Amino acid sequence: MNVTAPFFIIKDGSRLGILAQSDLSKYVTEPEPAPAPVEPAPKPPVSTNTAYASTQNVEIDGKAVEVQAYALRDANGNPTNYVKLRDVALLLNGSAAQFEVSWDGAVNIVTGESYTENGSEMKTPFSGDRSYTVPTAATKINGAAADLAAITLTDDAGGGYTYYQLRDLGRSLGFNVGWSAERGIYVETDKAYVG
Repeated sequence: MNVTAPFFIIKDGSRLGILAQSDLSKYVTEPEPAPAPVEPAPKPPVSTNTAYASTQNVEIDGKAVEVQAYALRDANGNPTNYVKLRDVALLLNGSAAQFEVSWDGAVNIVTGESYTENGSEMKTPFSGDRSYTVPTAATKINGAAADLAAITLTDDAGGGYTYYQLRDLGRSLGFNVGWSAERGIYVETDKAYVG
């Protein structure tokens, strides 16, 4: 074989061959550009199922009261406070917004009735942040199912305590819950919920 033009030796597997430079363009193509990097999809916030201890000063009909609350944080870290139902029942007892609480496999709230204490009010048998669950038991107000945001915190002995959003309770039970820079969180038991 007489090759006068520049040439290339090519290998295909175990075979060798000679290719003239003039024929090279028939066999060599431009490499395809690398694909653009794919941005990973944003990850959803990780649910930690942690309720953060959050003592709150609440003004009830003009009187300041310290309430042990627990907060859940949204994806941006903003807290939403939950309060123990029996604490609220005790604090509102004797007011226009009083209500009774009982348990028969469901949480039962009866508006207008005075609250009967069971000794668990205004104390918490645990401290610090706690894991929580979403209760599966129904909450009923005057016998009708109620759609209230709630969490259950469990003590070390297995006893459960149901915490609700104070605003949900106000909206559902007929008392006002508000917030202002001057007063902080306040409850007005003689006013309908306006938020």
